[in-house]
Amino acid sequence: MNANGENTPQPAPNRAMWVLGFFAVLFVAFFFRAAPMALDPVRTTQAADQFDTARALDRLSRVLDGTPHPTDSDALDQTRSRLLREIASIGYQPQVIAQNACRGSISGSSIRCAFVQNVFFKAGTGDGPALVLTAHYDSVDASPGFGDDGIGVAVWLEVAHHLKQNPPNRPVLFLLTDGEETALLGAQAFVNSKEKYGVEVGRIINLEARGVRGPAMMFETGHPNAGIVGDWSKSGARPVANSMMTAVYELLPNSTDLTVHLHDGSTGINIAIADGLDFYHTNHDDLARLDRSSVQHMGDQALGATRTFLAGDWSGDKTGGEIAYSDIGARLFVALPEMFALVLLGLCFGVSAMMLVRPSRDSGWMKLDWRALALPPALIAVSGLLAFLTQQAIGLFREPSYWTAYPQALNMTFFAGTALVSVAALAFLAPNVKRETLFASGWFWFLIVGMGLSFAVPGFSILFVIPGIVFVLAGGAAWLFPRYQIPAYVIASVMLVLIFFPILHMLDVMMGLGMAAAFGVVEAMVLAPMLAIIGGLRSGKALVFSALGLAFVVSIGATAIVPAYSADRPLALNFSAQYDMDERRAAVYAGARPGALPKSILDQLTVGEVPPPVGSTNALAARKMEFAPRPHAIATLISDSTGADGKRIIRLQLGAEGARTIRLRIPASAHPTQLTYDGRTTAMREPQQGYYVVEIIGRAANGATLEFTLQPPTKAPSPSTTKPDWLVQGIWTSLPPEAQALADSRPDNAVRIQMGDTTITTKKQQF
Repeated sequence: MNANGENTPQPAPNRAMWVLGFFAVLFVAFFFRAAPMALDPVRTTQAADQFDTARALDRLSRVLDGTPHPTDSDALDQTRSRLLREIASIGYQPQVIAQNACRGSISGSSIRCAFVQNVFFKAGTGDGPALVLTAHYDSVDASPGFGDDGIGVAVWLEVAHHLKQNPPNRPVLFLLTDGEETALLGAQAFVNSKEKYGVEVGRIINLEARGVRGPAMMFETGHPNAGIVGDWSKSGARPVANSMMTAVYELLPNSTDLTVHLHDGSTGINIAIADGLDFYHTNHDDLARLDRSSVQHMGDQALGATRTFLAGDWSGDKTGGEIAYSDIGARLFVALPEMFALVLLGLCFGVSAMMLVRPSRDSGWMKLDWRALALPPALIAVSGLLAFLTQQAIGLFREPSYWTAYPQALNMTFFAGTALVSVAALAFLAPNVKRETLFASGWFWFLIVGMGLSFAVPGFSILFVIPGIVFVLAGGAAWLFPRYQIPAYVIASVMLVLIFFPILHMLDVMMGLGMAAAFGVVEAMVLAPMLAIIGGLRSGKALVFSALGLAFVVSIGATAIVPAYSADRPLALNFSAQYDMDERRAAVYAGARPGALPKSILDQLTVGEVPPPVGSTNALAARKMEFAPRPHAIATLISDSTGADGKRIIRLQLGAEGARTIRLRIPASAHPTQLTYDGRTTAMREPQQGYYVVEIIGRAANGATLEFTLQPPTKAPSPSTTKPDWLVQGIWTSLPPEAQALADSRPDNAVRIQMGDTTITTKKQQF
């Protein structure tokens, strides 16, 4: 740079190497973007007041025996017995409250009911609202559940040990719920009958898992959040949380037990591990794969937050304000009032706008450098489009979710593409633009995006205001001390990398790479402010384009050839034998898209020959089976009456020996408005594909009595109108012999998930 602040031309090879060195550093930083969240090694020794990971895992190994233990099953009865013994060994007197409960499913389309048995015990003394420490001890049908949610149970048992040694002067309720995997029924049962637990609910800490490794993230809070998040940040453990992730989670259809408590008006936080998603709800969620460092990190957070909450003031939980917050490199924690963060963000944006204008050389007017101003939006748009098209192009000859086993290959493809587009933008849009103008323009657009997102969702603001403040300081330093311009720009860029690269990793972990365009957009948005470091590209273009183009092509090649699935990142694959008891037809289906199936499986099936099973619109690979009579689910009409309001009330008794679930698919034309089960009424959900869906899960399904209230039609049916068909389905978590051979051929890189392999019978009935 010369004395006038203009970029000084460099010899082409030197210039090119400088640019390539810059991108090489970024590639390394991107490749290791999860490094700031790397966990501390498990302590081999610890003080008496520290969380003992080894002891927690010993307890977990005694409670869980490696078999699935879903709600209302023999296996869960045995798990509960072991859990009660473990709690008693610590010195507490556990209790069990059993009751039927119903709730709408997480997807919002059906009602699920089950018999649940919550385990609870109390610690502490004194009166007033209790700190509720909760996790669930049930699992899905296909998983032993050491991660989800054995980790939460193990952590709370160890915390209970500490509270036994040092009883708090505040009441504490340990709530280990049943039925979380069944529409959060254990938490719903607690909310329905809180008086039975003998405490007033104050604050809640819920522990969860959506994988088997990674840091324990605080990813959900209630509102207002200032008091409880502020106290959580003082727990003494490495903080991993930001209000953006909390805001994103609130927009997703995901729920945990805490969701029920928050809807009930309670205040709480949710902490979970989320990496290792490939093992989530599969038969590989076992003790061997549960990361010990993750247990320690969750334990340190849970124990620290418990102590902090018990010592804190909860009086402002309902009246305090909202804060935006974020960790920085899992080392520092920054929190600001939301309105203050928005004001600061606006000021940073104003500074960037001021830096964009400069005195005209031929007049006293101010003007914008439109070349620099156009560069970031062009970069963002083209990078997003390139990422999308690249993913789609590879998907033309690869199986769905082809990036599962090696997501880093596709990630590097997106990043290399963004780097290539950045160089093109510098070369053609801004070859002679000053560094300070590039700097201001990149930050101008970065902050515009930040302001737009933050006004829509205030929790996003902290992720933009922290780097925005660093931008203002760096810009001021570069203006005051021109010789330190590049170091100042580097410092601002480092802050971007520290905040946004780990977020890209978390988005990949929690949401996957299906939204390729979003990754391309975010990467370009982050890269644009950094381009001032290298300045306009006037020389060495061929070498730079060639090197980055080669990186892009190599990344595409790697993505195209690496296996889609592996033993460590397997394909989720269930098989389902379906019996139509009326048409006397049977078929076995593979529960994965045909393009993802291993050839050994696909060779035994066909696509399109067999209609999709009831309730599915996907064309699944399947084959016909010889129909054989077998036990199936039925609904017996007990009573049928009409109330004074003209509404029809029918009572049905369900039956299916040994079935895991009995499902009723009620035609929309029946107009059901509510379900009454065990004396409690639940409003019907929205119909799904023309049917309302009700499921009774567990052993209680056989013999369950349901009462439906049906709204009379707006106009009387004609005498010739036939009653609509109800579909009664029985679901067993096993396969008949004629389908079991297919399941036995499942390769090592495929696993059972959720309910696992099932046999489903469907019978039409009219009421």
